[in-house]
Amino acid sequence: MAKEKIIDSIRKLLLFFLTVLSAAFAAYLYQKTVYEIAETVVFTSIAAGGMLFQMAEKEHTENTGRFFLLYLLFLILSVFFPLIPEGGYPYLAVFTGLMLFSDRMTAMSAGSTLLLISVLLCSDGDAALFIMYFVIGMAGVYLFYGLDESFQVGRPLLCSLLLQFVCLSVWEILLANDGFSMEMLIVPAFNTLVSLILMVILLKLFSFSIIYRTRDAYMDVNDPECPLLVRLKEQSREEYFHAIHTAYLCERIASKLYMNAAAAKAGGYYHKIGVLQNDNSYEAVEGILAEYHMPGQALQILKEYLQPDTPIRSRETVVLLFADTMISSISYLFKKNKEAVLDYDKLVEAVFQKKLSSGILNQSEISIGDLEQMKKILAGEQLYYDFLR
Repeated sequence: MAKEKIIDSIRKLLLFFLTVLSAAFAAYLYQKTVYEIAETVVFTSIAAGGMLFQMAEKEHTENTGRFFLLYLLFLILSVFFPLIPEGGYPYLAVFTGLMLFSDRMTAMSAGSTLLLISVLLCSDGDAALFIMYFVIGMAGVYLFYGLDESFQVGRPLLCSLLLQFVCLSVWEILLANDGFSMEMLIVPAFNTLVSLILMVILLKLFSFSIIYRTRDAYMDVNDPECPLLVRLKEQSREEYFHAIHTAYLCERIASKLYMNAAAAKAGGYYHKIGVLQNDNSYEAVEGILAEYHMPGQALQILKEYLQPDTPIRSRETVVLLFADTMISSISYLFKKNKEAVLDYDKLVEAVFQKKLSSGILNQSEISIGDLEQMKKILAGEQLYYDFLR
């Protein structure tokens, strides 16, 4: 693990220096003035530094290497984009591709850095050009975020390409400033076609390298008859059924909020697996989880949940937190009085108030809208809670 962290740190520093040096060298080749080269170096350094800071906040994952290679490819392309018309930069594919192999914030910071390089190197580049492509890239990131095993890409692909075509067409019309003609749509149409091809390639790469590979892994670990869960059942039936109920709620919530439902469900199943070791710390269970090939995101969820000094960041970990707390609270109340009539709405509200006031979610990526939706879902599971009596 220490070796992985060292390699990860070297990669991040390498990305920073390669980004700045590539931008400076490209500015020189484009025959920019000394002032313009200095401006390019300064602004690129600031943007790349922000990207490095954002990446430093993230743990090493199995996708880090793929992101590194994809970023280098896009870095090379970014210095060549100024050779084509301004409306032809395929930054929708750049932002979306970076997001597929990282996360929203990393993709936004990395994509913005590359876009800044292209704009600075462009002869007529200005803030309006940057803002237009940033909006297009941001739309791609948010439309494709949360892509899971169902791999439903039709609607986000259509919406993102349509938005890009409209933005680029308006840009060309405003830039011409001499009336409308069909020729103005040639560059936007060509860019949209190129973006479609690139997006299909990136989505295929994502599906083959991540979706299909992890789908089988999650099917194994999320099977109630998985050998590891069978061991938990033999050790403690109470903890086993607690895990089953928690996993059910995790999957229900994550599915409705467009999260990684399989990873959240795995978190629900295995957050009590430390019973086998008589120690439920992440350090105690890390080895046994690796032995049973727990997928990367599920491992990260369990690490955030079980390791006190690791802040809760992912939305799926927040789901696990509330699902586990609800199951624990209801089980405790039914244990005291099996015939108790509980006001689930008030119980859900009390659980949320307590967790929010504790500050445990201060560094999480969960939104207020997600929390409100989670409340409604948990309050609506009243029939299921009767199984806990």
